Amino acid sequence: MAKSNKKIWAGLIVMAAMLSVSVSYSTAFAQESDLEAEAVERLVHPKTILAGTGAAVSEDDQGWRSHFRMGIVSEPQTSDSNSDTEYTVKRGVFTVGKQDNRHFYSVIPETWEIKVRSDKENFEASGTVENKEGKTYDVKIEGEKISDLQNGNLYYVLGTAINEDGDVYELFYISPLVERNHSIQPTIRGTQ
Repeated sequence: MAKSNKKIWAGLIVMAAMLSVSVSYSTAFAQESDLEAEAVERLVHPKTILAGTGAAVSEDDQGWRSHFRMGIVSEPQTSDSNSDTEYTVKRGVFTVGKQDNRHFYSVIPETWEIKVRSDKENFEASGTVENKEGKTYDVKIEGEKISDLQNGNLYYVLGTAINEDGDVYELFYISPLVERNHSIQPTIRGTQ
């Protein structure tokens, strides 16, 4: 299949996946033991989420639904407002397949690098994911902004995932990168 036809086909899969999939991210990708720690962290630190809905396509043109979600934190900024923003990945997961046959790949946080250009028009991310059996993929994705969101931006993302056997999968996502600021307003009670 020609590259342009593959992109059109992948775009159709992305749109179909967006229309047919409803995923609850809040608990679907977090282990129960992580939920309490994450709730405390939300109260103290701003949380940035990079997520995506789309498709993974193999070299033989087989396609599967795919989703990902990463909780990320920005690195301290330099005084130069024109510098790229770098993020540290705290946790994340990539899923591939349908609900009855879904494969989960956990993000290995220390392997990931995410950079967003200072104008927020593009981002690059790369790192490793691993399933329960120890199978790993090296993932590289690049996003191009397609829209502004209330607390972030929406990107069209292309990328690849390559496993240790050399199998290559092309990745296509529609991805929001949003800031989720949670704050507590202190209440001062007077003595009576």
